[in-house]
Amino acid sequence: MKKKYLFVSCLLIRGLAFGQQVEPEPHKISLSDAIDLAARNYPSIKAKKAEKSIAEFNLKAVQKERLPDLIVQDQYQFATNNSLVGATFPVEGPVPSVSGGIRPNNIYQPVWGSFTSLQVNWQAYTFGRIKANIDVAQKATVRQQFDYENEVFQHQIKVIDAYLALLVFQKTVRIQEVNLQRATTFRDVTNAKVISGLRAGIDSSFAGAEVSKAKLLLLQSQQNERSQRIRLGELLGNAAGNMAADSMQFYQKLPTLLREYPDVTQNPLLKVFNSQIDLIKSRSVAIKKSLNPRIVLSASAWARGSGVSNSSDSYSSNFFDGVGYQIGNYLLGAGISWNITPIFRIRHQVSAELQRAQQFQHLLQEQELRLSSQSANANVQIKLAMEQALEAPIQTNAARGAYMQATARYDSGLATLLEVSQAFLLLNRAEVDQSIAINNVWRALLLKAASVGNLSVFLNQVNGQ
Repeated sequence: MKKKYLFVSCLLIRGLAFGQQVEPEPHKISLSDAIDLAARNYPSIKAKKAEKSIAEFNLKAVQKERLPDLIVQDQYQFATNNSLVGATFPVEGPVPSVSGGIRPNNIYQPVWGSFTSLQVNWQAYTFGRIKANIDVAQKATVRQQFDYENEVFQHQIKVIDAYLALLVFQKTVRIQEVNLQRATTFRDVTNAKVISGLRAGIDSSFAGAEVSKAKLLLLQSQQNERSQRIRLGELLGNAAGNMAADSMQFYQKLPTLLREYPDVTQNPLLKVFNSQIDLIKSRSVAIKKSLNPRIVLSASAWARGSGVSNSSDSYSSNFFDGVGYQIGNYLLGAGISWNITPIFRIRHQVSAELQRAQQFQHLLQEQELRLSSQSANANVQIKLAMEQALEAPIQTNAARGAYMQATARYDSGLATLLEVSQAFLLLNRAEVDQSIAINNVWRALLLKAASVGNLSVFLNQVNGQ
């Protein structure tokens, strides 16, 4: 029995220890810091940045195609030489002819040999083929740059939206805390009147129920806030998610609406589609150019050594007799190479690329329609949200007046608890509606910035405060 009691006591102590754990205070972060942190830390942005770097390195590699090929090789052999005056084997690149006459008799005595060559091949003129390949790489670099900028922009929109959502949840928590204080104060006053016999006992129970309702609303708002903190932390690349908005500046002043906003043509997403079309067209030109001939300049120099004497035709298997150079040669030449048969295949490849460009042109038009519709919708949302935000304080003041009247009438015995409860609910809902209405103005402005692809439309209003 003592062991059983000891085990139960340990569980109780452990439970109390866990119950006393306090959640650490969230780290307050400004909107600008949140945007910068997300741009540096979020994995998808890092991946796009890596793709941009890949395209830049690929461009540098393609630009080096203009350089000549320089091939140096050196080898030593130990072999028979019945058909050739010493054997050689390919290392890299073409090997100049080193053959000799065919011997009348097979001689199986191996000898040492050596061979060293230096060869330069330069595609002096390719009729635009290399230039077209460089243009493709440049277009690919531009496309990846726009893709990276669009990824950063779209993610910044998500971060700001999550930040605004966290703001409204934090504001709601404060509203529910005040609501709980009102309900607690009302309960304490009611309990004192019940104890003194001025009120019936049911009033105390009713007031306690209002406190419980206020606690539930507070717990729900705290849960929403914590969930949104985790969401914001995820977008910032922080798995802990212990972030909080640094201030309530967004509730101190409404943004100033502009008469004119930028159009959607500069949206980063449209730039991605336009650059993709340019890349495809450039690729089709490069495919055409691949059919063009190439003029090649070549220069070679080589030296040859063999255990077979070039004067007496004597044999020696000694290493040093074979590796010493006996002869040397050089070669200069120019040639033209033109592969004509791929013309039928290339023609269809070019047609496929042009159709792909047409496909992206249609997709571009679809995105333009979608962004234009989103921009028009943002105009409507901004106007309606502003009207609601201006009307919300009137509702809140009226609800606050009704609450004060209801509590005063209740204190004087002219109102019932039901009227007070309705006043409680009306005031709490009005305060929450006001915070949401103000937040909706900022989110509508963010929607406008997202549609036109210009974040300054939103940030200028924030920094102006």
